[in-house]
Amino acid sequence: MDKELYKIIQESKKKGLRTFVFTALGDKDYGSKAVIREGEPVWISPDTSFLNENLAQIKEINKSGMIEISGNKVYVERICNTGKIVICGAGHTSIAMIKMGQMLGFEMVVVEDREEFAAKAKNAGADRVCCEDFSSALAKFESDYDTYFVVVTRGHQWDKECIREILKKPYAYIGLMGAKRRVGFVLDAIRSEGFDEKKIDEIYSPIGLDINSETPVEIAISIFAEIISVKNAKNKNVGYVDGMLERIEESNERMVMATIVGKKGSAPRGVGSKALFLRDGSFVGTIGGGKAEHDIMVKVEEILKNNDDMQPYLLHVDLTDDEASIEGMVCGGRIEVLLELV
Repeated sequence: MDKELYKIIQESKKKGLRTFVFTALGDKDYGSKAVIREGEPVWISPDTSFLNENLAQIKEINKSGMIEISGNKVYVERICNTGKIVICGAGHTSIAMIKMGQMLGFEMVVVEDREEFAAKAKNAGADRVCCEDFSSALAKFESDYDTYFVVVTRGHQWDKECIREILKKPYAYIGLMGAKRRVGFVLDAIRSEGFDEKKIDEIYSPIGLDINSETPVEIAISIFAEIISVKNAKNKNVGYVDGMLERIEESNERMVMATIVGKKGSAPRGVGSKALFLRDGSFVGTIGGGKAEHDIMVKVEEILKNNDDMQPYLLHVDLTDDEASIEGMVCGGRIEVLLELV
């Protein structure tokens, strides 16, 4: 695979640009790829006519997963960053969220204008704490489409400052805490300033899923439940984990990238999960362990021992049979794994 492709993916991740990678898996130009960034093509496999001929349709697609274009299967992958949660305000609910967010793998950022409360957020384990007024801190903050904003300040005037700045930025989610009257006051003020009504309607308020939560910890759970629901509804999966693209860029050794491109039934990892396999038997990332990883590693070892070029290979792994049960992989589903030389 052309390493220029991975450089472009890495650049997109660093800059937080909305990027999709299309891989043809049908009869036409099997294995060819196209990268669409912010709605425009930035890289296409040199010998593909199929993707070029269907470029107009491809540019309009904004969902990941397996689709069909002109009668051919195409796998669509949305390039995602590690999710960032930006909490505006460092009260009791925020402290609980910081601790939960670490377990869930989010980067936790807190904006708070009071030094005492900012220190509590830092002590709770926040990855970054910005102690300054909300407007200036958010104006400087670089967000992307994997950033989730949680507005839980101590009053409507600060809520308004936060919402005003956030709506100018890319984001995946905005949640606003507060009583109905307080929230209505904030949103009416924002409307009067001419912000897009559609964006205002996308704000989640009251924040969190309704689980009859009462304590700060319970409220934090409800907020995370809502954020996870929003994230997973978009079929977003951080396939390129930390260190994976860097390893590809730094090394000239023969490697194999494994990507789950299809799933039926229950499986340990979702579509988009990746693992990069190296010749020494090590790997970066995971596609689930157990029988799935074993079957893939057997095929990968065969590929890595052979120095010939190869077309991308679609491996079908059955997790429903007796062997899977014996090996402890009793999910009961089937996955399709795309293996590609790097």
